[in-house]
Amino acid sequence: MRGLLADANIQGHLAYLRRLLESLDLWSVLTDQNLRFVTFPELHLPPDLEDRPLWDHCQQHGWVLLTDNRNQEDANSLQSTLSDSWAVGLLPVLTLANKGLFERDSDYARRVATDVAELLFGITQGEYCDQPRIYVPF
Repeated sequence: MRGLLADANIQGHLAYLRRLLESLDLWSVLTDQNLRFVTFPELHLPPDLEDRPLWDHCQQHGWVLLTDNRNQEDANSLQSTLSDSWAVGLLPVLTLANKGLFERDSDYARRVATDVAELLFGITQGEYCDQPRIYVPF
């Protein structure tokens, strides 16, 4: 696993998440695992990339996708993709349970950061790959 890829509509949240992880002394745990936090522009991904090719890219290149709650609008939606393509052992998708609360409530945001750190570290150890999607905080 290479790290965490922020979905197109939460690119700005990634820097905040990193600052939280640093303030909680959790950032070094992730960097010790050589994990990176990246955005679409850093990977030269188009901002309007559809869900299925995005999920495929993440699986092929070892990125855990961090998203807010994408819905099941069509056969290529993230939920549809997870339903028909995900299998045990593949990387899960991390989903912010409440993006607005993450933005407004510092206690909630710290819980999200702590859970993301635990999940990413666990995924590097082979844990949590039995769930297609994990909502944070969990």
